[in-house]
Amino acid sequence: MPKKKCGFGFSCASMMMQPGLEVYECPNYRTCSLANDLTVEEEVELIIVRQIQTSQKQGEFKYVHDKIRINRRQAAIMMLMSRACPQSLESLSIHELINQVGASLDQLRSRLTQFEGQYIAPESCEVHSYNVKRPRSHLTERGVESYRRAYQYNKLTAMKPIFEPFERQAKVRVIHLSRSDDPRNLEAREGIERRNKVTQVRTKLKLIEQALADALALL
Repeated sequence: MPKKKCGFGFSCASMMMQPGLEVYECPNYRTCSLANDLTVEEEVELIIVRQIQTSQKQGEFKYVHDKIRINRRQAAIMMLMSRACPQSLESLSIHELINQVGASLDQLRSRLTQFEGQYIAPESCEVHSYNVKRPRSHLTERGVESYRRAYQYNKLTAMKPIFEPFERQAKVRVIHLSRSDDPRNLEAREGIERRNKVTQVRTKLKLIEQALADALALL
């Protein structure tokens, strides 16, 4: 003969706090046996046992019988919460991860302050080196000899006129940066590196933003 089971799926021994209690011995047996005949919202009255500590001393407690009204959906939740190893936001590390994301964003915000007051080059803008040949001359035993010598210079170049002009009123595409050891060239190249780092950070933040939007859409 198959062993009787609770119609709501409860552990009678646990619900009544009586180890070894059989289903047919449970005071809720008749009520629970009608579970399949109830609508989802129709309520029934069940008896449950709670353990209450009676004093500050360890091990001093009493059992209290309570009556609760419950429907099939509430009973299903109650059964799963008591038997089905329920998890929580804490056990699934959700709050921990949210805190870690927040801490990482705070750290990122702090590190980005190093770019404040520093030159950051525009996007689609690069520093290029170019050579210019200039005439030179020097005195030899045979007289003055002339030749052309190549000099290397640098320029900051954009795809369209975005730079403030030195003399003209209209914006320009190129800013000349002089020789390679000139501070203008060095700082412009540093500005390119800063821009690349910041735009890469922006890309990562956009991915995080989309991931968070996807997470919100799940709830």
